Amino acid sequence: MIDYINLWLDIIENMNNDNTYKLAWGRALIEIVYEHKDDGNDFVISFVQIAEKMLKYYWNQTYFFNLKQSPGKKPIVVQETEKCIEFVKNIRQSNIPVWFDKAQQDLLSDPNFYQKRINAIAKTLEHDVCWRFKRIKRDHHQRLVDLDIYRLDRKAMIVTFTSEEIKQLKDYAFILSQLMNYKWAQLLEKFNSAPKIALKVKGISDAKIRRNNLSKFKHILLSQMKDGNIIDFYTGKVLEENDISIDHVIPWSFMYSDDIWNLVITSKSVNSSKSNSIPSEEVIERLEKRNKELVEIVKEPKYHEELQTAIDNNYVQKFYVALSM
Repeated sequence: MIDYINLWLDIIENMNNDNTYKLAWGRALIEIVYEHKDDGNDFVISFVQIAEKMLKYYWNQTYFFNLKQSPGKKPIVVQETEKCIEFVKNIRQSNIPVWFDKAQQDLLSDPNFYQKRINAIAKTLEHDVCWRFKRIKRDHHQRLVDLDIYRLDRKAMIVTFTSEEIKQLKDYAFILSQLMNYKWAQLLEKFNSAPKIALKVKGISDAKIRRNNLSKFKHILLSQMKDGNIIDFYTGKVLEENDISIDHVIPWSFMYSDDIWNLVITSKSVNSSKSNSIPSEEVIERLEKRNKELVEIVKEPKYHEELQTAIDNNYVQKFYVALSM
């Protein structure tokens, strides 16, 4: 039994990656097999099923975290994903990222558009990924070897697993998926300077991921306001109480955390339109100035310490430089 799993470990360890296609393909296969109710028969997976999983992965990594998947030209799967993202933005009339499981209903409002995108991804998998995934270099001669982990029919665009293979994959699904996450994070670190990449990769198929409610920071940020006026950090305009929104200056998609030194008061309309845009140097300088003023006012030990640590370690500039790379 372990011999079959060792073939998967060989592939994960020795695969050559120019982009993240193979890792997304492998992760999709594991996820689909794990969700399958074994009936003792061979299990056939279509490329369309795999394409739908991969769209979810790339959607969440692209829309939520803005992660590059290759060093140069965007891979076709990413291009197709971005078409889907723009489609949903237009429907919702908002740039605020939405989790794929929620956005899928918007995509399905135009079945022809959605199917065209899925078919384009599936065709890419047929052309390049499906057969390359299980091919590795072995021995000191570096000869290419195809490992028999599934039966492939490129013409029919299907992958077939035996019942015994399904049982073994189910038993080792967690380990294999974690190893692929690790390899995926390692690869993304070559193309991205963002923090917490491993957590972002782990979260791409976790439906529990969501932005936290930022209302708990409201009283801290308002403590700096003078004369009872609530001032928009970006525009300098006075805001009404019912038009307050809390925003990450350095985008949440990059930081993947809520830090008091990176949060400001703005209007709901500005927050909605800003999305993942990179702030200007002027805004960054204003944030640094704001933090120095806010740390003198905040008395709560936790937030005071966070602000002081950010100032002492120059977090604003460091993360801004990394974001701009």
